[in-house]
Amino acid sequence: MEQIGIRKKQGSIVEVLRDAILSGRIPDDMEMTQNELAQDLGVSRMPVREALILLEYQGLVRRLPNNHVRVAKFSPSYFGHLFSLCAQLESEALYGWLVPEELPEDELEFHRCVYREYPFEMQKKILESITEIYIYYALGCGSYDRETGKQCLRDVKQAAGAKNREKTKQLYEVYFENLKNAIMKEREEAPC
Repeated sequence: MEQIGIRKKQGSIVEVLRDAILSGRIPDDMEMTQNELAQDLGVSRMPVREALILLEYQGLVRRLPNNHVRVAKFSPSYFGHLFSLCAQLESEALYGWLVPEELPEDELEFHRCVYREYPFEMQKKILESITEIYIYYALGCGSYDRETGKQCLRDVKQAAGAKNREKTKQLYEVYFENLKNAIMKEREEAPC
């Protein structure tokens, strides 16, 4: 965990811990205390406590008694199910109330536009969380090919615009498989 403190200046404590967890630098199922994290990050316990509350809400840690937390367990099937849910909800939006051709070319903005326009609050919150945590992280992975991703989303928009549900579903599967693979590759390469 010594490597976490090195990255502290690059973002907030939440971002540093989230990246360390998603990358696997903080291993799955690891139990830690607020005091250990605060010492490792060179900050007081209060901001760590607040960050852990957010990370628990985001599903990345589980709080335990006595100021301990346990990192969630991540696997290819975890990310697969998560991205499958995202694809289902986004497809519903593309066929319901969004004009696919009008969605932005930028990948992150594409997903943000979909969740911002979602009319149902719970689904909106789910999409926002998946976008801002997992898609955001995947897009920043070194192995992720952004040009391929942009082309996949262009194809998704075209298939959705043509009302070809099966093709849209297949293209979303390819797109999210690429995101999942980028995360898994990053996790495999992470020093623990």
